[in-house]
Amino acid sequence: MSESQRWRILAVDDHEETLELIRMTLGEQFDVITLKDPLEIYEVINIFEPDLLILDIMMPKITGFQILDLLQKNPEYKDIPVIILSAKDTSREIKYGYKLGARLYLTKPVVPERLLRNVGLLFEHTPPPRKSKTNSLKQVMMQIQILKSYQNGIMTFASAFLDTDEMQTKEIRRAVEDAKKRQMRDRKDKWRD
Repeated sequence: MSESQRWRILAVDDHEETLELIRMTLGEQFDVITLKDPLEIYEVINIFEPDLLILDIMMPKITGFQILDLLQKNPEYKDIPVIILSAKDTSREIKYGYKLGARLYLTKPVVPERLLRNVGLLFEHTPPPRKSKTNSLKQVMMQIQILKSYQNGIMTFASAFLDTDEMQTKEIRRAVEDAKKRQMRDRKDKWRD
């Protein structure tokens, strides 16, 4: 299966061990990007164009429930399927997750086989994307690196993301300009209802 045909998954959790387990479990069959800082989701979601989100609930700064609620209110993101993966396991929290629009609510600790099986089943019942992705995975990784460098006030590129045979100077400039525009737009209406 080519890169352009693989499903894309964005996982957000503040525990690196959980993110590593998700990468190891799903990374062979799917394109997976993980975020430890939940506030980066809007910037990365635009660049990566995920087919599925995996959200933890208990995170600093903003909860997974709040992220899910905000995504459901945004017409651009409301159709992205969401799996909640959380240690919160009361029936009240599970019902609330489904009420907000989660397709599936899995509890921690993560059981790799169960996660892989459930993601596979979800994709079996999800129609393929109507349009192809704007950026290849390599371009996505480069843009995320540029965005993070820009946010830190450092405009340096990680050499691992640049392959001069494939990436042209014009594409790099476009990625930098896109990151700047996105940063300015997000500053104006970040997390606004």
